[in-house]
Amino acid sequence: NGATCDHVTCSAGRYGEDCSQLCLCQHGGFCDRVTGQCSCPSGWTGAACELDCGEGHYGEGCTQTCSCQNGGTCDRVTGGCSCPPGWTGEHCQTACPGGLHGKGCEQRCQCDHGTSCHHVTGRCECHPGWREARCNKPCLPGVYGASCAQRCQCQSGVSCHHVTGTCGCPAGLTGNGCEETCPSGVFGLYCSQMCQCSGDHEQCHPVTGRCTCLPGYYGNRCELMCREGSYGPNCKARCKCNNGGRCDTKTGTCECPPGFLGADCSIGCPAGRYGKDCARLCSCGERGQCHPVTGRCICAPGKIGQSCHQACPRGRYGLQCRNTCVCQNGALCEPRDGSCRCGLGWTGPRCETACVQGKYGPDCALDCPCQNNGTCDRITGCCSCTAGHYGHSCEHLCPSGFFGQNCARPCVCRAGHTCDHVTGRCVCLLGYHGSQCQKRCEVGRFGEGCQKITCHLLYLNLPFYFLCAVSIFFSLCRSYFMSFFYCEGDRFGPDCSLQCQCSHQAQCDARNGRCLCPVTWLGPTCTEAVFVSSTSPAHGRPSRSTSKQPNTPATP
Repeated sequence: NGATCDHVTCSAGRYGEDCSQLCLCQHGGFCDRVTGQCSCPSGWTGAACELDCGEGHYGEGCTQTCSCQNGGTCDRVTGGCSCPPGWTGEHCQTACPGGLHGKGCEQRCQCDHGTSCHHVTGRCECHPGWREARCNKPCLPGVYGASCAQRCQCQSGVSCHHVTGTCGCPAGLTGNGCEETCPSGVFGLYCSQMCQCSGDHEQCHPVTGRCTCLPGYYGNRCELMCREGSYGPNCKARCKCNNGGRCDTKTGTCECPPGFLGADCSIGCPAGRYGKDCARLCSCGERGQCHPVTGRCICAPGKIGQSCHQACPRGRYGLQCRNTCVCQNGALCEPRDGSCRCGLGWTGPRCETACVQGKYGPDCALDCPCQNNGTCDRITGCCSCTAGHYGHSCEHLCPSGFFGQNCARPCVCRAGHTCDHVTGRCVCLLGYHGSQCQKRCEVGRFGEGCQKITCHLLYLNLPFYFLCAVSIFFSLCRSYFMSFFYCEGDRFGPDCSLQCQCSHQAQCDARNGRCLCPVTWLGPTCTEAVFVSSTSPAHGRPSRSTSKQPNTPATP
């Protein structure tokens, strides 16, 4: 009635007058329910929140400036920095610490002689006097210093130190680049002094000439070998071998026992291998494991034998076939876990339950196809039909002339009569009765089983006709000798193809068209009237007279 609404709140996704406009905001943006203007979430901008934040900006409306350094990128929502390789820190402001490089500073440098590597690329930055990718080789003879770029200034035939460039090698070193220690038995400047160590297991220091024991020995004259668990010069270092590994008394290297690998014998043989250095292949079959030392097979549940190729014997299951199966009624027991695989006609955890009516087959999973109350074999599903039926699914009635179980019994009814497909009882045609339909209806009866209407004989000198009393009217019984054929309406003859000629509501024999006249009419077509007078004293019967009437057809 012309009223207006105040304070109407549009549902989500709509705005404007009568909330008739659709919001256009994307990426979770909220739209003003009056104007439709979008409020964008962090990381998005634009009229419809369709644009992500440009480089260097983040947050709501992309109004905040990123603080990432050294090429770091910031999250457009939170502003958190994602650092490039070689950098770390909240704002990517710190280079990787010494010895590390790459993305997240997670990779270790592969440089020798304490050399550091570039925090981004991992390239070794050699100290003066060293070269090659890992800085593991001294400068070639004649050059020295950073990047081995400086030439030695020594006299011909005199080498310079590869690091300092000083002419002649320091005490204890020799070689064109002073890269070698003095050979055994000499020490000092130019390796010119003879060692004074007399023991077989002694060595002299290449610089000072002081006698020390060779690695693996100790004692005043270095005559004693290191005890088990120690190694090195004077046996001062402790062995680090695991899992029974033996330590070399000179070098400390580990000799691992069968079943183990690694520098310190801490790694077991990988699956499928065993023995010394894990060099031998296991042969333990599917899912079997072998002992890493001896190679003896450890079989998976359900398997036994030297190579785990034998299944558990019938009635046993599990690890080493220790458990006894509990399956019933001939069911198979899964050798791995003992679960029961039921035979045909059984179900249940132990296959202890027979299939219920209507089910059959493995684990009773199939539906019986039997019809007409037939029962199916719980094993095969074959139908056992009730009496009167046959077929794969008991879908057929017994053919005409047969009855009973498997339709094996022939009917004994007289020709033209059928029998019940279940009991064999004869089903007589109209006008017949008896166990084999061998009898016609007695005088005064008709119909199925001769059960219909008892007739009273009225003698009218009309051979073979009978009269029935029904209320105050009269209707004519069928002749005992007439057929019990039946046609609809006033029809008779083969296939009820002919029109009856009877008048005055007379009945027409369906077989031959003969008229069965009412009590007051006579003649072939019931056109002659009969007048019934009082009963004659002399005869005790009614008297009659006749008169011709026009031949009029029977009215229904």
